[in-house]
Parts: sequence; C-alpha cells; structure tokens
Amino acid sequence: MKASIRRYGLAWAAAFIMLASLAACSTPDKIILLPDPDGKVGAVVVRSATGEQTIDKAYAGVDVTKGGSIEPTVDSQSTVQARYGELLAARPPRPMTFTIFFLFDSATELAPESAATVQKLKTVLATWPAPQLVVVGHTDLAGSQEFNDRLSMQRAQTVAAFLIKQGIPAQRIETAARGKREPLVPTADGVPHRMNRRAVITIQ
Repeated sequence: MKASIRRYGLAWAAAFIMLASLAACSTPDKIILLPDPDGKVGAVVVRSATGEQTIDKAYAGVDVTKGGSIEPTVDSQSTVQARYGELLAARPPRPMTFTIFFLFDSATELAPESAATVQKLKTVLATWPAPQLVVVGHTDLAGSQEFNDRLSMQRAQTVAAFLIKQGIPAQRIETAARGKREPLVPTADGVPHRMNRRAVITIQ
C-alpha cells in the first residue's frame, strides 16, 4: 500500500477504510470514511510519500496514486453500498460491551439490576459467530489495593465460568483485573459505591 493511515475516534470506521483499500486492486488506492451506525463520524489521517490528508466527514475519502499524490473524493451512502456491498456484508459484528454489577464484598452474588444484562448477554452470545471475549473485573475503593486486586480477579473469573457454561471455549476468554484503579464513579479512597463493583465483558 502506498499510503499509511492514522485513525482517530471510531475504530468501526477505520476498519472499513482498510477494507476499501484492499478492495481497490488497481491503482489508485481508495480510502473512504464510514459513519458509525449511530451517525457519528471519527477521523483518519492518510499519509503518503508526498503529503497527508485528514478525512473527517461521512463518505468522504481520498485516492492515493502510485506516485503518492492524494486526491480528495466524496461519495454517497448509496454509491458506497453499491460498490462495496459485499465487503460491508462480510464485516464481523461490531464489538459489544456488557457490564455486570456485584454486591458489596462479593465475587459471586450479582446485583439485582444485572439480571436483565445477563439475559441480553445470553441472547447475543447465541448468535455471535466465534466470539472472542475479554472480561475485566473491578471493585469500589473500599479496602486495600491487594484485597481489591484479588476480588476483582475473582469477579472476572466468575463471569468467565458463566461464559464457559454458555458454551464459549475457555481459550476464547481472556480475564484481567483492575482492582480499584479504574472506578466508574470516582470517590475518595475507602468509600464504597455500587457502580464500581463490576465486571466488564467485551465481545468481539
């Protein structure tokens, strides 16, 4: 490829940019920025040997010639769909994140509001092809760093065990623990908060 790409904002858009370039088997390389399904748009900087161009509008793009010249282009949603429909259909699902909340000082008892999230998670897993999952455990700021490191890992492991029971191979699940380092709701050290007692599951 004659151009290098630096992305800002939406990884979803950047994923299609690379596919658009691969789709252009003949010169010039073509790079198009897609909006997020919610309509939001990230930005990328395309660099070549002779210059650079920032793309930050939906369906805007560039053609990068063999000599490195960058020429701005503008497409429409219908044009992109017609030209790259097969590539768009072949994209993997967008990553999804679910947050499971736990009761105070527990690695196994879920907060009542987590029941609905668990059901949504089950539904998504039933239709997701070959999912890869990352589970990160967290705690509130009550207790020592060492205690919370252990507790947050236990929470991640509880969720991982649940996922395995749902049929996800263990080798597709990565667990990590953040202890009290990354609170969802900042508090003073030693102060408990129910929103910080959680495990975050990312499916991709």
